[in-house]
Amino acid sequence: METIPSPAPSPQEDQSGSMRRKIQYPGEIIYHCRLALALLRHRSAQGAHPRSQGDVIAMRAAHASITGKSMWTMGTYIASAGIRFGSNIILSRLLGPEILGIVVIAQAIRTGSELLTDLGLEQNVVHSPHGAQRDFLNTVWTMQILRGLLASLACVALSPFLGDFYRIDASLLYVVSATPLLNALMSTSIFSLAKQMDVKTRNLFELCSELGGLAITILLAVTLRNVWAPILAIPLSIGLRSALSYMLPHPRHQLLLSKTHAPDIFHFSKWIMLSSLALYAAIYVDRLFLGRAVPLATLGVYGLAKAIADLPGTVAGRLAFQIVFPFVAAQEGGIPQGSPARRELDRARRNFLLLGLLGIGTVMAWSDWAVILLYGKRYAAAGWMLSLLLWGAWIAILSSLNEATIFGRGRPQNVGLANLVRFGVMALLLPAGFALKGLPGALLALPASEAVRYAILARTQRRLETSFLGQDTLLTIGLALVFAFWLATRSVLHLGYPWPQVP
Repeated sequence: METIPSPAPSPQEDQSGSMRRKIQYPGEIIYHCRLALALLRHRSAQGAHPRSQGDVIAMRAAHASITGKSMWTMGTYIASAGIRFGSNIILSRLLGPEILGIVVIAQAIRTGSELLTDLGLEQNVVHSPHGAQRDFLNTVWTMQILRGLLASLACVALSPFLGDFYRIDASLLYVVSATPLLNALMSTSIFSLAKQMDVKTRNLFELCSELGGLAITILLAVTLRNVWAPILAIPLSIGLRSALSYMLPHPRHQLLLSKTHAPDIFHFSKWIMLSSLALYAAIYVDRLFLGRAVPLATLGVYGLAKAIADLPGTVAGRLAFQIVFPFVAAQEGGIPQGSPARRELDRARRNFLLLGLLGIGTVMAWSDWAVILLYGKRYAAAGWMLSLLLWGAWIAILSSLNEATIFGRGRPQNVGLANLVRFGVMALLLPAGFALKGLPGALLALPASEAVRYAILARTQRRLETSFLGQDTLLTIGLALVFAFWLATRSVLHLGYPWPQVP
């Protein structure tokens, strides 16, 4: 289930109320990848434009201690994850798996509608030397509202057809159709925080938004106890986030389309929409396929397992693109073996992954017990799904960290290729696996596609002399050993294995 976005709104940071994080990790990756593209272009433009105060802040942030910033990022994420886990537990007790399955479909459709019209406005503010000017920000704000209005109208028009296709009530989708417009009404203050790389203020704002969204979702779930609770929570939570954004410093907003700035914004955005579409397809294809192939209750159980499996990747995405990317980008000579920058990055990366492998290996081995204990027997099937999905999550963590180093070396096209191939592999293997082995066969497509993505990124890193293949291999062996240790422990204690309910 999903809570309020952490670094970015809707398509970027998807999901509403406590329901929003069910499809959250992908949205966050989309946001960070596009922000990385913007920062790369921003860096290349510094020779043509005087360095603004935002540029100086960004440079200083990149040179700050990577370990210290990692601790801050992980600390805020732990608080956010705690909110999410608490809301997940409450909602799973109040609402049935079929309701959660409907929410998965509604969120995927909403996110798609926004990404298909995405102009990368936040990335424009970060990239442009005029990003702090009032006319530029008001032009961005106006274009944002127009885009949100068009996306909402498109959702309304498609709701009857999508409702029939996924066998859900179209009126639910009509309500969700309001979310692109509500999200578009937010202040540009959030964009300015990104330009200034004010990670602390941004994360605290998102944390407050999550708490507000959690309160809305829980209140509705306790009061209504039906599918309308999470559906209504989606627009209400996003509306709350937009309202809270006006409490941050921002220029006085007015509708304006500057003849000077609007063409530049469109020019910069021409590739962002395509990259957003490719990432969306790669990340959401499993939900869109399973939404039609399996019962809604099964989709709801899968969504719960996927929400848990995505948590490690979410924090890895934050660490990678808020810290690793600017750190690598600030090293003019790269990060060759033996350099102080390489040693610092290697140490921070190793420490984070050690924590990750211990946690992931343990949860994989005890996933069935964990799911039943936290969410009840109705969701018991999520146990074996979670155990399988976490293998893909581990590979995704490694890939996220590697993507950040590739972005930092100025090769975003290689990252785009990796995501495109990942989508192709998943699109082929999902239906093939489902036809051969049912749902377990389909889910094998996820770790397989992540492995292909990792291989492409690893090849690029080797050419750029930024490879961490040795470290990744050793730590993956460590993950397997932790998993094997717990399986052996369960066997000795006659506690079975985490996949007894595999169909």
